[in-house]
Amino acid sequence: SHARIGPLALAELETGEFLVSGGSNRGQIFRFPASGGNAGQLVAALDEPVFNMALDREGWLWATTGGGALLQLDPASGQIAGRFGTGITMGLAVDSDTGRIFVGTQNGVEIFEPATGSLTRFSRDLNLRISSLALDHRGRLWAVTWPDRRQLVRFTDHGRAELILEFDSDIDSL
Repeated sequence: SHARIGPLALAELETGEFLVSGGSNRGQIFRFPASGGNAGQLVAALDEPVFNMALDREGWLWATTGGGALLQLDPASGQIAGRFGTGITMGLAVDSDTGRIFVGTQNGVEIFEPATGSLTRFSRDLNLRISSLALDHRGRLWAVTWPDRRQLVRFTDHGRAELILEFDSDIDSL
């Protein structure tokens, strides 16, 4: 991009291809073959940035927008099928067992239910801001804090964040 920021999000398709967000406004989504290569096929040119992407069990592509809505996209065409909520920031994790989608918001972590289109608060820590979310093989939710990106937290079943690791400012100490 003109801001010299590289790709922000990627999602692997069932075909082994990858969708990658980037571009001058971070809102372009490109398709790459499994073997990699140059930014080739432009799938979508959105008006908002894409910070994280994930596919759900139904094959929909979900994207966070850095403060706007949670986007539901057709992964083949890039067409927006739905916009949900506001203040959706960066983190995104799809629970493949339940279909629920965990998203980082300006109010912490919330759960999106695709069947109802509703968002409900998950994290009990109101000021917790996160950049990345992931579910482990046991279904536990993990996050990296933002903007410091120095803490790794794991959530209890009741949404309480437990500090697991704090990185010191010297990257060599990892």
